[in-house]
Amino acid sequence: MAVGVEWAERSEPAGTHADTWPGRRGPRGAADLAAGRGGLPAADEIVGRDASAVLMDQERRMAEYRRYVAIVHRALGTARGADPPGQDCPPDTRDIPAGTWAETVAELRAAWEKIQVKYGYAERRVPTAQPADGSWRGAGGQRLDVAQNAEIDRGYARIREVGERAIIPGLRAVEAEDPTRNLAGFEHCFKRADRLKEKVADLLEPPSQLTAADALHAVSDTVRFTYTYQDDRYVQGVLDDVARLKVRGFELDKLKNTWTNDQYKGINTQWLDPDSGVRFEVQFHTQVSLEAKELSHQAYERIRNITDPSMETDRETSELEAFQSKVNAMVPNPPDVTVIRDYRREK
Repeated sequence: MAVGVEWAERSEPAGTHADTWPGRRGPRGAADLAAGRGGLPAADEIVGRDASAVLMDQERRMAEYRRYVAIVHRALGTARGADPPGQDCPPDTRDIPAGTWAETVAELRAAWEKIQVKYGYAERRVPTAQPADGSWRGAGGQRLDVAQNAEIDRGYARIREVGERAIIPGLRAVEAEDPTRNLAGFEHCFKRADRLKEKVADLLEPPSQLTAADALHAVSDTVRFTYTYQDDRYVQGVLDDVARLKVRGFELDKLKNTWTNDQYKGINTQWLDPDSGVRFEVQFHTQVSLEAKELSHQAYERIRNITDPSMETDRETSELEAFQSKVNAMVPNPPDVTVIRDYRREK
């Protein structure tokens, strides 16, 4: 199993594979050169194959964690030295003055209020009346039959139980290891049941061959967390916390670095609790990128839910995307953030 954080001068733009960048080659650490593969060494090469023994012994666990972080940062140093900064790199927003966000956020909020009025967005949705037969209906017209709805209710209860018993204690323990950052919005770590059912129902739309259980497992953010960092500690903080999560036994499934994206800035990761198979999401943000995400989230949701293409909805989508771009243009990139490359676990 690969460790899951690879290194390059900067990550590719959303939707573009790294191999399509002209002249790009992600540098590799010494351990990788010896093993003949990209990325960092496999997790079991760092903590040993008897991971449960490591986790049970606090001194051993911390010693193995320090070894892992040392290897991570050696790889980071190699990556930084591979190419002089600024060469062959797309432009970013690193040079935006620190005060720009604070100075413009009121203007951005006013712009969003105008869009809400223009398109008649409701601030709070009225709960959708549910059928008496045990099926489910969503605000956007989504439907689950009786059996599907019951399956999702059982699965959701199990996910919450695993989250409270195994995942949350692990994330809280990781948070306690570094007082310079924190979990933000922890009270919303479980997706609401109605929002989960909307996602599941969308995944079950024909011609999907998924079962309700399959669709539920495909939703990666039923349990979700966000760590926030100071800009100058962001890269090191993300690396450290990925290492800590791994040492605690969680398996990294995907990592997506979208700091070069004009619609959303941050790093999103998907994880597995290996004992239960329950998936969860961890986002890594600066304070400004988190505020930008929250400000533009309704625009993102509206774009995602537009299912009736027309000239009018095309104009609306363009306006929403322009708003998201304007918001994210005000978010300064943390130093060296583009050394963290996308990752997908081999199946």
